[in-house]
Amino acid sequence: MTQNYSRLLKFLLRQCFDQHLAEDALHEALIVTMHKWEIVSKHERPLYWVRRTAWHKLLTLDDKQKWKDTVPLESIPEEPAEPTGSQEAEMVLRFLLRQLPLQQRAVLALMVEGDTDDQIALQLGLAITTVRTYKCEVRKKYRSLYRSGDEGSPA
Repeated sequence: MTQNYSRLLKFLLRQCFDQHLAEDALHEALIVTMHKWEIVSKHERPLYWVRRTAWHKLLTLDDKQKWKDTVPLESIPEEPAEPTGSQEAEMVLRFLLRQLPLQQRAVLALMVEGDTDDQIALQLGLAITTVRTYKCEVRKKYRSLYRSGDEGSPA
């Protein structure tokens, strides 16, 4: 149970980078799960149901609060350099993730966890073609960000 809780929380943190907001969304999803246990327990994959509900709760909280950036954009250099430490690497990663729309960010987070396209589609309630399109768009976005930072570098 604690392993599933940790995985769900980690997924939500990849979306908003705010511990309290991610915990709020997960706790609300768990309350809904408890109230709808009859339905959830019959679901083919109850954990997917909980993850999808938590993700939708997070989106709802986003509409209400508008996630605050924990990394000020002015602290990110114009030209990306090789991070000198784990804290700096995390700051750059957060900046890059914020360049993605929320649904693409969610697909990327599940892709990083090793989920297949079918599993991602099921968990987020998306069509498999949509998942593949988002993955392609994420790759294009990162390639363009990477290339824009390498313009002065030798090829």
